Amino acid sequence: MSEDTLPHILIVDDEETSQHELGLDALAATRARHPRDVDLSDLEWADLVLMDFIINNWDERDELEQVALKPRNGLALAAVLREHADATNNGGHSYTAFAIHSAHIGDISARLHTTNRTPYVVARLNNLEWAFDKADTARFASSAALADAVRHVSASWPAVDAGGIGTATADLLKLDADATWSERAADDVVLCQIPLSEFSAGTNGLLFLRWLLHGIMPYPTFLLAMHWVAARLRITPASLRQVMEGESELARDLAACRYNGVLATFDGPRWWRAAVDQYVWDLRATGAREPTQFHAELVRRAGISLEHVAAVSPVVCVDRELKPRDGLCALEAVVRLVPDLWPAYADPAYAEVDVVRDDADLRSIVHPLDRERVVALDEEE
Repeated sequence: MSEDTLPHILIVDDEETSQHELGLDALAATRARHPRDVDLSDLEWADLVLMDFIINNWDERDELEQVALKPRNGLALAAVLREHADATNNGGHSYTAFAIHSAHIGDISARLHTTNRTPYVVARLNNLEWAFDKADTARFASSAALADAVRHVSASWPAVDAGGIGTATADLLKLDADATWSERAADDVVLCQIPLSEFSAGTNGLLFLRWLLHGIMPYPTFLLAMHWVAARLRITPASLRQVMEGESELARDLAACRYNGVLATFDGPRWWRAAVDQYVWDLRATGAREPTQFHAELVRRAGISLEHVAAVSPVVCVDRELKPRDGLCALEAVVRLVPDLWPAYADPAYAEVDVVRDDADLRSIVHPLDRERVVALDEEE
């Protein structure tokens, strides 16, 4: 594949970068630059700029006396380069995303007095699109997927800007208008505050991508990650993974519910919530109303044994970093959390009562209406 058809990634690092360049080989076209060597043509070329956080080997910077000319780290340099990139973005429709690529994500979190190393949290709080950990083996594919998404949005944005939400859902989110659940899915997109209305903060391709990266994909919204799909099917996430690795009837059914829009290959698969809910409803409407019948029908379509979740309404519980835990939980064994970055339009965040009881930080963010349940269970014991 030629450089013109591949996404473009600019790697800014004060140390040797060949390992990352090799990791991106065939996934993206790359340029590696020392911070002192970055020029405007590099920024105009790049869809994504990967910045190292710790920059120690920069003698020209260190010899200066003017503090304003001495960016201390990659975060500071990213802010400077973003301003230059935005000023040369072809009238606002040729975007350049910025991400930190570092082995020191914990140090960045500590600057904000938090232990949360979750990439979207670190990125959101530091005016970045994403934060990649050099220890993450998936970082090459993910950074290429992000760069490709930026390139796609840059090409599509003039039409989206003119056509509004309808064009965005069709061209960027790839919502199939012929699907029986498409109207409900489109409504879900609006309820998740897509930044495209005249009342939003602005219509900008990078704002749209940030909305997906920071406000949609990490949470159970109109898109669902695997754990939340498994909960709706009342099977374990491990069983669902096994299904998706095969080519059974159930795998094909769920593939029809998959999200295939921009960023679809970034950070794991997602499914349209409206599609999954419609699928569950249709199965029950055709005779699989009772839990045992419903599970038996899933097993028949999967062609393999599936681990059933006995809870009537299983929910996904999250850990301290708001990541889903593998085991699904019974509703009566959990409480709702209200983390400060969890959007109101998302399904609730849940944690097991036993976990919350032993964690003062989690106890402090229990939903006010659920606090008595934690106290009541303490008293029972």
